[in-house]
Amino acid sequence: MNLQQKIDSLFPLWQQETCPGAQILVRHKGELVYDRTFGMADVEKGIPMTHDHVFHVASVSKQFTAMAILLLWEDGKLSLEADIREYIPDLVAFAEPMPLWTLLHQVSGLRDMLELLDDSGVRNVDTITQQDIRTILSYQTGLNFPPMSRHAYCNSNYTLLAEIVERVSGEDFNAFLKRRVFDPLGMTSTVVRENYWQFIPGRGVSYWDNGTEYCHCVLNYGNYGTTSLQTNARDLMKWMDNYRNPTICKPETLERMLWVPVLESGQPTNYACGLRVDKLDGRRYLKHAGEDAGFRAFVFRLLDEDVDVIIVANTANTYTETAAYNIARIVLGEPVQIKADPVPATDDFDEKTAPGFYFSRIPDAFTLTVTEKNGVLYATDEAKEAPLTHVTGDLYRQGRLRQWYRLGEKAPLFSNDEMDLPLEKACTGPLTAQQRSGKAGRYESREVGTAYEVREEGDRLWLWHFRRGLTPLYPVEEDLFVTTYYRPCFIRFVRDDAGTVTGLTLSGNRVQELPFKKV
Repeated sequence: MNLQQKIDSLFPLWQQETCPGAQILVRHKGELVYDRTFGMADVEKGIPMTHDHVFHVASVSKQFTAMAILLLWEDGKLSLEADIREYIPDLVAFAEPMPLWTLLHQVSGLRDMLELLDDSGVRNVDTITQQDIRTILSYQTGLNFPPMSRHAYCNSNYTLLAEIVERVSGEDFNAFLKRRVFDPLGMTSTVVRENYWQFIPGRGVSYWDNGTEYCHCVLNYGNYGTTSLQTNARDLMKWMDNYRNPTICKPETLERMLWVPVLESGQPTNYACGLRVDKLDGRRYLKHAGEDAGFRAFVFRLLDEDVDVIIVANTANTYTETAAYNIARIVLGEPVQIKADPVPATDDFDEKTAPGFYFSRIPDAFTLTVTEKNGVLYATDEAKEAPLTHVTGDLYRQGRLRQWYRLGEKAPLFSNDEMDLPLEKACTGPLTAQQRSGKAGRYESREVGTAYEVREEGDRLWLWHFRRGLTPLYPVEEDLFVTTYYRPCFIRFVRDDAGTVTGLTLSGNRVQELPFKKV
């Protein structure tokens, strides 16, 4: 096979007759060596994908926000060492000093805005505005951890950085990027979507693939800085030119963009400014992924080998990071690396033990509900049901996707091309009187402006929210329970010295111990 055929073979799902797809560009030493589109930009209307279509690239947006901050730093208009209160005092309610650079490198300790909104009752299909995020962040009196003590990916950092860009520059965020980045680089199809209702010419549609069928995957974001860049692969390749030969900034500014900090403990990190900087097969790279709704984007550059890979997709059924790595290997004449399919933990399996609630713990919190209907097992994936196909033993696959589940009691597992995540199966039976005792009641939080009720019904505990409805609480440890709305959520009940339940905390992967008081 030639190079194009080898790269084509990485994308079997996008070569079906009618399906969502992607734009892919690959460059080696300045020469475009692969230029391809797959599938449909709009399946419902039958519009084929072209390089002119524009897509939401989610967190790939962060490197543009970082560049905006660094351009203002280059201009002498802000200090990376300054406390963020100097620029956004009305959005800071916590006591700890927070240098601006800690936001750039994801070491600030801020709670993540999307999990906070989730905790407040905002659903993934609701509209989200920049003002919504300003408000909820301005209420936060606590952090996940002290600044510079840990690294944790957090969308709040880059929303606040966009706010700083606007206040320091005196321009709207998109206007600043257009003047300083998009226009100088010739990125004529690129814009920041600053409102969820904003019309974007040529914009493709987002789709969810449950393994057997496609459906619309709604995205109503109207916030920016951390996300909402609308662009395409060709414009992103123009952006990659600036990493090869900086023209919109000084070389030393680009050097600062690729610098990674060391934590106070001496532990190294790999997050630069809106980019991860590390090594693949011993080769230095920069990269960043973007994932919102069904949109997927990945930018990847091998620094010394001068290889650039851009993938922009409108469905999540192909793992773009794994694909980008293998594209780079193909370009360099090396074999691809495909993760082996998982194997069953047992062949002696009773399918009646498969239904239930499965979870993994923080920092890789994941939840899965498996149900049985008319002899078919279904996994609840992103709040939608997906039928599972039995492979062998306790192993199931989600349709055409490279996504598997080991179910039952022995060694449950979630597996795809990027990870193997061990799971635990929750106890769904009756709770003891001690497990239920003293926990029912109403719990309130000013930081997310809402209240939850814990209800005791029969021999079970339930969590209720007026926008979310009722969801069961499953015991994990003493006073620790797990549940899910859209994201996994761990509930820990808090007691006073006398042993009385006085509150609870909500925790997920990006919000830790958010306090609620029992009233």
